[in-house]
Amino acid sequence: MLRKEHGGFALFQTQGDVTIEKLMEAVGCMVDFGGGEYWIVIKEVDIQLMRFLRRWFDRKCISRLHLLTVADQTELVASELGDTWMKQTEYGWREDLRSELFCCIGERESVAVVGEMLTVARTTGAMTSYAAVLGMNDRLMGSEGMIGSLVENLRAMMRLQKRKVRKKKDEQPEADTTEKTEEAEAKPAEAEVPTEA
Repeated sequence: MLRKEHGGFALFQTQGDVTIEKLMEAVGCMVDFGGGEYWIVIKEVDIQLMRFLRRWFDRKCISRLHLLTVADQTELVASELGDTWMKQTEYGWREDLRSELFCCIGERESVAVVGEMLTVARTTGAMTSYAAVLGMNDRLMGSEGMIGSLVENLRAMMRLQKRKVRKKKDEQPEADTTEKTEEAEAKPAEAEVPTEA
């Protein structure tokens, strides 16, 4: 659909029964990304999605992963990917994330799908809308390309999150030291009890 009928751009809907894994598999079958760089922006990940991503790392379908969630899920991401694949993963979180997407940058082609990234299929049948773009990197990447500008915005969000985390870590020891000093100052000095000689 993306490649033939719509010249690289498509709008489509599902009945909430298509998870992010299915979307990624469909794109992976359509285009050989063999070891592509993936960007995933999702409200939250679960064990099933993390194990899916690990399998893709193991199969060399993913060379590098950039993952952004709403809440801090560092522990889950690190435990499921393990040390080996965490080295190939950039992870961050932002409470103000509004839209979800996944993007794959292959050697010659790239694709992005924007819409609600479900980790579990819905049973209500509520419609879910998506927009997708596919094309050659020389057209889509770079600061003026659709996917290139999207990725640059995501990179900026990741950098900002890293700065916030680093700043918080830098402030933490100072706060602990200040608390200890304040406790020491607030504690009354113990008077020495004179002893008779």
